Amino acid sequence: MNRGKKTVRNLALCALLGALVYTMLGFPPYTVRGMLDRVERLYFLSDLEPVLVEKGSMRYDSDFFAHHTTYLIARTGDTYVSADFTRHGLEVWPQYRRNLAMSRDALCTGANGTLYVAGNFAEAASASVEVTAQRTTRTYDPETEEYELTLGEQKTFAYPGEKVSDDLLSFYYREEDPDTWGAWGPNTGLEGAAYNWYSTYHKGAPDGSRGVLHGDLPVKVTLYDEAGGVLDTLELTIDNYELHHGYW
Repeated sequence: MNRGKKTVRNLALCALLGALVYTMLGFPPYTVRGMLDRVERLYFLSDLEPVLVEKGSMRYDSDFFAHHTTYLIARTGDTYVSADFTRHGLEVWPQYRRNLAMSRDALCTGANGTLYVAGNFAEAASASVEVTAQRTTRTYDPETEEYELTLGEQKTFAYPGEKVSDDLLSFYYREEDPDTWGAWGPNTGLEGAAYNWYSTYHKGAPDGSRGVLHGDLPVKVTLYDEAGGVLDTLELTIDNYELHHGYW
């Protein structure tokens, strides 16, 4: 074989090897379009178009390769979905941090200190949001095999919003003051409350260990016109995990 034929042969073998590796990995989606196609197949959707694409990365001390996360909000008609994919090396895990969220007309989700609301906001000039957190404790009694739920005081956090597009509003709530992460007190911020105020305990556990309880926080979004008049209000909810867990 001459040099040209050997080059063609080696390229063909490399392509075949790459196809075999891609197949063994389960055809992971490496592009935004591929990720949306995966969501469409899993949830019987079609024609998803991205509303938000955010990317970030994190490297653990024990890893040679960084973890790269792509966070997506997409829409098809009046249906909105949010999902995230994490890539490590050649592998990609869909919805690595949480399950896919899906809603009609409007979707509320959070990532990395920002609360996002997707919907049809073409007529809105600006927006504000109010998120209410309540101290909630769930205790499991192994003797009775029952749960006891205890509710405490509430606190409402208000933030101005930014109109990113006709389909997306964003509200930045992360506070840099470490005091806002305190479990109690008037200075507690939303991110600290989402983490510290939702607790689960196992009665009689020797170490008194605490888990973070999932809870849906009420979210009120107010839309304004150019003159500052109220156009509409939306009553939504958001999981507290989305408020205190970053996606990278």
